[in-house]
Parts: sequence; C-alpha cells; structure tokens
Amino acid sequence: MSNLKQQLTKCVNADMQNLTKNTLDQKWSNLCVPISVTTLLRFAINKDLYFHDKRNHYTFEKILTILTMTVYPRSLAGLNLNPKKEEKDFQTNDIETLLERICKKTYLSESGWEIVRKQGYPEIAESTCEFEKVFLNENFVFTRPLTVTGVILFQNEMNPTFHQMTLDRIENGEYILQNTQFSDEHPAVIRIEQTRPYFHPSYEFVNNLCIQTQNNIYVEGNIKLRFVNQNRLMRYNKWYLLPQAYSLTLTKI
Repeated sequence: MSNLKQQLTKCVNADMQNLTKNTLDQKWSNLCVPISVTTLLRFAINKDLYFHDKRNHYTFEKILTILTMTVYPRSLAGLNLNPKKEEKDFQTNDIETLLERICKKTYLSESGWEIVRKQGYPEIAESTCEFEKVFLNENFVFTRPLTVTGVILFQNEMNPTFHQMTLDRIENGEYILQNTQFSDEHPAVIRIEQTRPYFHPSYEFVNNLCIQTQNNIYVEGNIKLRFVNQNRLMRYNKWYLLPQAYSLTLTKI
C-alpha cells in the first residue's frame, strides 16, 4: 500500500466543490474507470453515510488498491513508469461492468462494496450500494457527482479516444469535470458546455439525424441534445461527452 502511495502524484487545489481538490494523476495507465469510481465511493461514504475516516482506513489509495487488486483485478502499471502495451490493455474497464461488480454480489464473492466496507476499523456501517444510469442533456439538472465518459479525436487519428472523468458540478451552463490524465493542453479541470454536442458511436445515426431534421438535434420529451460522430461534425482536439452517465449511492441498512 505504501508503495502505491509513493507512485501516485496529484494536482493540488483544483477547482472542485463536491470532490476532493487534490486530483490524482493516472499518468501512463488506463485506470481512469476505477479512479472515477473510487472518487464516487469516497463522496458517498462521506455524504450518504456521514462517515469520517479519522484513522485513514478508507483513503483514496486504499480503496483504489482494493478495487484494482481484489474486486476487479487490474494491473497498476503506468502509475510510475511506461507500461507495456499488454499491461495497459489489461487495465481497460467497462464502467457499467465495474459498477455491477461493486454493487452486486456474485456466486462466489460478496459485493465489491462489502469488501471495501470491511477493510477498515471501525468498519463502515452496513449499507447497500446502488448505481443509476442517467442521460446528460441540455436541460440536465445536477444532484450529485457522476462518472462520465469523455471522448476526444486527436489530429491525424481516425478513431476517438475515450476517457472516464468525474462530474463535480454544473456551473453557468457548463459541466465541471475532474480529469485524471492532465497536461498543459488538457488540465485537471475541464469545462464543457451543456449545449456542446454529445458523442454517438454510430455514424449512420448522426448522419440520418442530420438528413431528417436538417440539423443534428435529437429531442425526446424534455431531453434535448445534439450528436456528433468522428466521421460527422466532430472537431479535432475538442472534448465531447457520451450522454450516458452514472451515479453511485450508499444507503445505511
């Protein structure tokens, strides 16, 4: 555990209101999914269960280690040096699969949340863990932090890059996102307008939408959003979001 803590570096005093101001740098790893989920878990432990970790048994580093080494095993390569390609490939996570593993028990194992909950002393109170899928849109109302998927198309690339981030809040019509793979071009805090188009993986869907409606606006009930695809309307080096996002809630039994 101490070895992992030595490997981690952070951007301090980031402009966060609901999440920690110290943002972890994932460096060369592909661990953005468990990092974002760890962020949601720590928020829920504090806000839903009113648990204050006075003995540091539920630190970010400890929860991340449990998620990546026990709950849903993944390599930690890349946090302190350039990993091999096969190591990075093995780190790739599907966000919904990881959330399912955390919230639900399997035939052979208790839920990931139970594993996390029992690691410290005193243990966190018995509680259930649930996640909910929501859909971002121009009229979306923020209630709690979400794990969201950012999408960017780099110059001279044919396919976009996907990166899991955490939504801290909505402010003045902008999503304020915690980014864990930051650089001069892509800082630890990323702002995206709610009115910016969202990414859709199907070129046919976006193209047909443009043909049928004379624009790329999709409306269903009170949900309104525009869509782009890497082959239709998407700009280089600009962040977009998938509309699907997830919240995580802990409820004391």
